[in-house]
Amino acid sequence: MNVPYFKPCIGKKFSAKKLLILSYSAYSWRDDHGKVQTPQRSHPKDSLGWAFEDFRNGDYRRYFTGMSRALCRCKSFAVEEAKKVWDECAYTIYIQRTVGLGARTKPTSEQFKNAGPHFLTLIEKIRPSKVIVTGKTMWNQMPRTSVYRGADLQAYKLSDGTLVWCLAVPHPSNSTVGFQWKKVGESIRRFRSAKLPLRN
Repeated sequence: MNVPYFKPCIGKKFSAKKLLILSYSAYSWRDDHGKVQTPQRSHPKDSLGWAFEDFRNGDYRRYFTGMSRALCRCKSFAVEEAKKVWDECAYTIYIQRTVGLGARTKPTSEQFKNAGPHFLTLIEKIRPSKVIVTGKTMWNQMPRTSVYRGADLQAYKLSDGTLVWCLAVPHPSNSTVGFQWKKVGESIRRFRSAKLPLRN
């Protein structure tokens, strides 16, 4: 197994809420001079910071705008409010390298295969109680879970028997049907407040 590339962004209040937000992938882009830029190890933290600087512009910001609306349960949230809710979470990227140039590029089957073990190692290390998986395509290709409560609510078992519950939601950048942030926000609210078993 290759060494994990992306370093998760751990919010200051993650230890209290134990919520991990998992996004699908990251892509390379051209800068203002036409030079290709590749995501660095710090890309989870960097991209969240860029979004705070200017929400609603660019594909990656569309992801953070949609998720912030869902987390804040408000369409026109204040940046400080968004920072507060993201500070309660850890955030990282599932696919461990750039998927290529541009937002429409898709991960390869090999990238999906390599990402699974990294994810399982990560949850053993940071031990979230709950994970919001943003993207059904990613969810359908993640490692098999240990406990099944429904198609979009399942759990992984850590080495000591602790359960890490996952809720799969649509990807916030889905342009086919649009991102229904109110519906997703309500699902996340119920998931976060649900008293799910801690062990199998």
